[in-house]
Amino acid sequence: MEVKYIKYLAMLFSAVTVLLVACRRETFDYGVFTGDAMNQRKKYERYDSVVVEPSNFTSRQVESLKEDGRHVYAYLNIGSLENSQPYCKRYEDVMLDRYDGWPDEHWVDVTREKWQRLVVQERARVYKERGFDGLFIDNADVYHRYHTPEVYQSLKSMLASLKRQGFKLIVNGGDVFISETLKDGSARRLYDGINQEDVFTTYHFDKKEYGRQSREDTAYYEGYLKKARKAGLDVYIVEYRAGRELSRKIDAYCERHGYKWYNADSIKLN
Repeated sequence: MEVKYIKYLAMLFSAVTVLLVACRRETFDYGVFTGDAMNQRKKYERYDSVVVEPSNFTSRQVESLKEDGRHVYAYLNIGSLENSQPYCKRYEDVMLDRYDGWPDEHWVDVTREKWQRLVVQERARVYKERGFDGLFIDNADVYHRYHTPEVYQSLKSMLASLKRQGFKLIVNGGDVFISETLKDGSARRLYDGINQEDVFTTYHFDKKEYGRQSREDTAYYEGYLKKARKAGLDVYIVEYRAGRELSRKIDAYCERHGYKWYNADSIKLN
């Protein structure tokens, strides 16, 4: 009887463990939803930190998400301009080349004071008033496209201004810019963390297909992220449609290194 009872307890403990693991998987550290057409609070409540399109949120909605201890980041495009933005017409004179893969978007001249005022004063002021904890800075890759000291210093200046306003900053992509700030020792003063897309997966814009990242690129990104983490930065990863087996590998990888990651269903991040 005692043996059977012990076996029964073991089975019960195993079942409870499985149930607890399943429950834990209902909540996640990090999610990026910049392509959402509207506020989907039920979805966001499953995440400890969320990145959202700020135009879809009122200050009351932001505060309501923060009440549970959630960190809410506003998406801020620092290096390019989309035609859909209501202020686009006023900034046509700062537009440069068309953005590959995104036909309704152009790179911008970040050295122009006009553009810098939009980013660090107009946009940042609105997001601060709405109560966002931080900013998810996109398209610092403009420095890779237009590789000049003036572009580099302009990006650093804008990030420093945003940081002084009390925002926590996550820089998405921009590995060329990030690597240079790591070399000159300015990274920690300018931003708090980095986000890298496509470390293990990728999206082929020409074929409009999701797939696995090349081994060479994965190895490059792994080394790059390791340097960022060693410098004391938070590290985040966004993958696209990682399958079950690959997701387990990414889970283990992020657990080992102290990274957070999000598995997106679509390149549109909705």
